Amino acid sequence: MLALLGIILLVTNGVLSDWTPVEKDLEIPLDLTQNSLIVRTFSLHGRIRWMTGSESTRNVGKMTIFLSSRGRMRYMIEGCTIGRFTVEPAIHSEVLIWKFIKTETSLVVYCNEVEVLNYLFADSTRPYCQLVWDGAENSGLIVFSRKDSASKYYDYESLD
Repeated sequence: MLALLGIILLVTNGVLSDWTPVEKDLEIPLDLTQNSLIVRTFSLHGRIRWMTGSESTRNVGKMTIFLSSRGRMRYMIEGCTIGRFTVEPAIHSEVLIWKFIKTETSLVVYCNEVEVLNYLFADSTRPYCQLVWDGAENSGLIVFSRKDSASKYYDYESLD
């Protein structure tokens, strides 16, 4: 019965997708300059937290979304900014699909196909922000933090 439930949960628009279960602290080879990161959650509570970069060089970009069914959701791009989304995510159920697109100049976030954030790294007054996030450099790795309590599955989509 549980296996059947898992298959039903992974079906999107009637097509079985390639969602991968999130494993905390596992390095995932994914270059955000060429791919978007897509995260699926099944809760309106907790946090999504992933990192990109290299701990050895201390250039680690960390993105956190604080989920809430009461009030507005918040985000933090570590070293850059923290705030509330200017557009509230489109919430029709507890299943949320988050898409993160990193360009050379910005980080764009979608929730259920609605753009909720388009943060320009140049808007930050903190030099660490540009050092870690700005430009095309990327380690090619994504890591879901052990502090992530909401991400259940992930996928990616080529930006080409």
